[in-house]
Amino acid sequence: MKKRISMILVGSLLLTSFNDVKADLLKEQRDKVEAFSIGDSIMNSATGKESVKPVKLPQYYQSDARWGSKRYGISNMKETGCVPTALSMIISGLKENVTPVQVADYIYDTSMEMNMTFSGTSSFGAEIALDYWNLNYRTINSKEDLEIALKKGDVVYGAVGHGIFVRGYSTHAVVLSGYQNGKVHAVDPDNPERTNKWYSLDEIWNQRSMAPEDNVTGGAFIVVSK
Repeated sequence: MKKRISMILVGSLLLTSFNDVKADLLKEQRDKVEAFSIGDSIMNSATGKESVKPVKLPQYYQSDARWGSKRYGISNMKETGCVPTALSMIISGLKENVTPVQVADYIYDTSMEMNMTFSGTSSFGAEIALDYWNLNYRTINSKEDLEIALKKGDVVYGAVGHGIFVRGYSTHAVVLSGYQNGKVHAVDPDNPERTNKWYSLDEIWNQRSMAPEDNVTGGAFIVVSK
């Protein structure tokens, strides 16, 4: 990862190749991002319940062939890149177009919070990236707080454990937004079959990660806004 490439020509070719991939990716995602507006909040007159459309974000996958094999410390993007991939979707939707690699590079190069002493990225590593891209954020302390944030149209970064998105004892990062009759829209950076679907808010809250590295900043869910 951090070894220097001794041949200038090879380094130049690799840099050119990466820049081409980045340019193609950003072009591919153009016009796919739609920020939340107050007009997306709709009150259902029949039920009296509020419905808020999810924020439209670019869909990235940590296993994408363009970066899945890139190694950071003890693992690679495909295996443990869910946090920078989830964050890249949020940053692209709220601030500016970035790739999962750009976010992973920043966290890895400026901290010990990604694949250094444990597999994956801590919530502190997530906040380091959010600070760098000048986004506002705060930790969610209750299910009620999460519901309020979603009804306001905020985007939520969430670390979850065993359940809908995880099998076994590992943890995973997802992006939540939108609200409809007790359900929340989730974007999964790992599985195409689970992403862009509505899930029970109660169920997702109950499956929040309890791992120390996911709660080092006070909680496993973080509200993110411009």
